[in-house]
Amino acid sequence: MSNHVFVVSEWLPKENCEQELTNQFKKLMALTKENEKGCIRAHVTKQIAHPGAPGKSKYKIVLLQEYINQQAFDIHCASEYVKEFAQRLLLGNEAIIEEWTCRLFSEE
Repeated sequence: MSNHVFVVSEWLPKENCEQELTNQFKKLMALTKENEKGCIRAHVTKQIAHPGAPGKSKYKIVLLQEYINQQAFDIHCASEYVKEFAQRLLLGNEAIIEEWTCRLFSEE
């Protein structure tokens, strides 16, 4: 069993802000992959329709990330670009995020 940490974060953009938020997340994930040795993968995704998967979420954007361990994820959260992103797009006057959630998982 590995110590890998799998992160699923779900994001609901404010009205008419989905494309802008997607673009901002693509930049953030590129910085993450470029600068963090502990990040194995980081993807910006959106739900697709499929008859075998009828569930639907209110969240429009889902980030899927994998880190070598929890410390690597902590380093990610403490990075300047993540803090700047949160301040600007989640908390600041330019906020374009309505709601979000984040969960961490490990392998059994």
